[in-house]
Amino acid sequence: MKKILLKAGLALAFFTILTCNTACSKDDSTTDVEMEITTNILQLVNEHRLSIGKQVLETNTLAEDLAEEHNIFMISQGEISHENFDDRADRLFDEENAKGVGENVAAKQKSAEDVMTAWLDSKGHRDNIEGDFTHIGISAIQNNEGYYYYTQIFLKK
Repeated sequence: MKKILLKAGLALAFFTILTCNTACSKDDSTTDVEMEITTNILQLVNEHRLSIGKQVLETNTLAEDLAEEHNIFMISQGEISHENFDDRADRLFDEENAKGVGENVAAKQKSAEDVMTAWLDSKGHRDNIEGDFTHIGISAIQNNEGYYYYTQIFLKK
């Protein structure tokens, strides 16, 4: 009887792990390369913030989801924009109790380093990267022509 319960328990544990690894993982539409780019952007943002005495930013799931949705929208429009930013900000204010929100967008840079250079060379984008924020959501998605679209959403909690 103990052997049967042990086997059943192991089978249940295996099924739970398998289910979570497939159902709890990031959206299947996000490629490993895109995940690597977003990770590199986060690292570059935080390295820059540390170099100027600012705190590092923590990732926020809702901000990541909103950044991804916005990239998909921009790709469907074929251009970068901040269209519907108020809607994204309102969700962060309502659902995350954000005290402040900002957004950076870009397209066609080939790497995390390239997009960070472009953002840091732009006063408005730099102000967001260096701003009084605590959390960030980042997305990088490649369109059908091979160009990447990037969105960073910042929030202060």
